[in-house]
Amino acid sequence: MRREAHLAKLMVTGGTLNGSCRAYARAMILGACALFAMVLVTGGATSPAHAAPKAVVVPQIEGAYSVQGLNPDGTRYEGGVTITVKDSTAFFRWTIAGRTFHGQGPLAGNRLVIDWGGADPVFYKINADGTLSGTWAAGKASETLRPLN
Repeated sequence: MRREAHLAKLMVTGGTLNGSCRAYARAMILGACALFAMVLVTGGATSPAHAAPKAVVVPQIEGAYSVQGLNPDGTRYEGGVTITVKDSTAFFRWTIAGRTFHGQGPLAGNRLVIDWGGADPVFYKINADGTLSGTWAAGKASETLRPLN
């Protein structure tokens, strides 16, 4: 910061720069010129203009799954879930202990956030082996979905 202060003072007073300040000023000017040239060439884009857009890969998660989970109180549960996907939105229908629960949420990469009407959503990660690992109740509960087909 001392160089910047010295450089500013010299600019205001019209003084001369010593060797190290001249080198610093030259580096600052060259850096500013390079940044300006990059903005002109790329139009301010943060990636090269010639880069092709990346393809969006939507995991195939539709189907029937078995569910094994752990409630916030430590008790275990089992059941099933059917997942359907429409326009990057996943729709869940769980059947657990004779009760049915419904939820939906956006599919973004290998992550899902499913609102099922509880205080907290279920956060799922889609694993490479086709299973889904989820947490709910603010991380105090968990479940694993395994494809049946």
